[in-house]
Amino acid sequence: MRTNATPRLFSAKWIFDRSASVVTAGLLCIGTAGSTLAQAPASQPPQAATGAPQQSEKQIEVLAVVNNEEVSRQQVGQNCMRRFGKDVLQEIINKFLVTKELEKNNLTITEKDINDEIVSEARKMGWSAERWLEVISTNRNLTVNQIKNDYVWNKLALKTLVANKIQVSQEELADQMEFEFGEKRQVRQIVVDSKEKAIQVLEALQANPADFERIAKKHSVDTNSASMGGLLPPVRKNSGFPEFEQLAFSLQPDQISQPLQVAENFIILRCERILPADQIPPDQLPAMKERLTAELINQKMGDAALALFEQMQTTAQIKNVMNDPQLREQHPGIAAIVNGTEIPIRHVAEVCIARFGNDVLKTEINRTLLRAALRDNGMEVTKQDIDEEIERAAVAMRYVDKDGKVQVDQWLNYITDNDLSKVEFYVEDEVWPSIALKKLVAKGVTITEEDMQRGFEANFGPRVEALAIMSENHQQMTEVWKMASQNPTAEFFGKLANQYSIEPASRNNFGQVPPIQKHGGRPELEKEAFSLKPGEISKVVQVGDFWVVMFCQGMTEPVVTDFDAVKDEIYQNILEKKTRIAMAEKFQTLMEEAQIDNFLAGTSQTGKKVVRQARADSQNPAPKNPVR
Repeated sequence: MRTNATPRLFSAKWIFDRSASVVTAGLLCIGTAGSTLAQAPASQPPQAATGAPQQSEKQIEVLAVVNNEEVSRQQVGQNCMRRFGKDVLQEIINKFLVTKELEKNNLTITEKDINDEIVSEARKMGWSAERWLEVISTNRNLTVNQIKNDYVWNKLALKTLVANKIQVSQEELADQMEFEFGEKRQVRQIVVDSKEKAIQVLEALQANPADFERIAKKHSVDTNSASMGGLLPPVRKNSGFPEFEQLAFSLQPDQISQPLQVAENFIILRCERILPADQIPPDQLPAMKERLTAELINQKMGDAALALFEQMQTTAQIKNVMNDPQLREQHPGIAAIVNGTEIPIRHVAEVCIARFGNDVLKTEINRTLLRAALRDNGMEVTKQDIDEEIERAAVAMRYVDKDGKVQVDQWLNYITDNDLSKVEFYVEDEVWPSIALKKLVAKGVTITEEDMQRGFEANFGPRVEALAIMSENHQQMTEVWKMASQNPTAEFFGKLANQYSIEPASRNNFGQVPPIQKHGGRPELEKEAFSLKPGEISKVVQVGDFWVVMFCQGMTEPVVTDFDAVKDEIYQNILEKKTRIAMAEKFQTLMEEAQIDNFLAGTSQTGKKVVRQARADSQNPAPKNPVR
């Protein structure tokens, strides 16, 4: 699914490319400090190579208490297994096979190897090893031990096993050099969905080439580029789309291409500018080649690792008991048998808890809070509520056919990445909580006339077309503003954006950003933008932690001017937004009020409700029983 999704971990390429978590020895046991052991001896039973806890370990049976309601280990374990059991079992099997392959080839990954790799990766970023570990831990939701023995160990193991199979040719290096430093083309595109439409658009462009941006905004089916008049980031050679590259590089500035068919669409390009190749100082060339060679080797590792895994899996004797009802009857309590070695299902469950338990427990805590709130208000979520919410989501995401019929099945396929077995998780994680919160806040959401007017201006009013430069450094932005003010032209401003803007789209597109609307959530920026006249440069505007300078190019013409024609649409849009805000506030209140003891995470929260009651009791103590 696109939210709360589990990555598919069945290929070595995914594991290597993404450095997926593959469970290893002794790292994921609840209540233990873990180990920095890099490789478990392959002769040990599978739990030693899969992170499953030993039988002697003491387990916490109640993982959380929420306002006196318990959340059990069994409850969390079952939900972890439902969601992640298949993938985690495959991780364990993959890990077991890799460990065996290392042993067969008399190869080992030592703790020193792991630490050296961490230092090397950190240096590439200009960080200390501690900083690198902190960032990876935060971004990937892994402990330091998991990073060392899953993330790093896995990369090193695969590198070691396929290292002698990887070579980079001079031709491949030259192609990569050209991609990174070679000449580029900045183009605009118009994408249409039929050959007839492409011919019509091309004829219109040939009659009036200056209309390219207007036609792109009006007719291009690629909404991302259409919003910026079809402008794309600079096109590079050897990017993996040879037909598109060839077309782009065949054009000179202001030249318009013939239509190029790509799948069912047709693309027309106009060349904006030629960006010359970067000039690399001769003394820096060896280092550049060394870096690119290392990157190419890393890219090739994925393919080589995939081939190795396919070979190992083909030759190994694997019985996936957990996913086969007949085998489950023959081998109760067993998850898989790999080359005669049994992997107990309880080990898989414990690995699931260790790897995903914190997140699943948070979900259970949230659900417990919402169930209690519904119960206190005499409410419930029905099957009809769920069906209606799924349909509403499908409509909101425009899964409606030309006859107005809602395409619920297509929406569910999309939201689950074509895995309908995950519909139940979509319902549990997104649909049910959304319905529960909507019911809890429904009576408190109101919409005023001012809301309606602001909604009309935001969605259908004029917008400012502008170039923009963004920076985190106020002093630097002040200097950029001075340079722009001395030469207040769109072309010069675009060059400054390409040089100084830290926001990728505005930098690559020479300052071009989507038109700025009113009431879009950036009041200071919007106020300044709407005060500008064409050709004027804004003051330096602070937007959160960033600083922005704009060059006004003009205003868009409103397409809709009749308020009554769109008022129902505006009402529904505002109702949705205000309801979402109220839902977030309600959930925050429920969290703050609750007494939550999370034994898995080792945290405890005294709810505001408990605090208020304690204060009331202290101010009004109960009368003592008289002595008789």
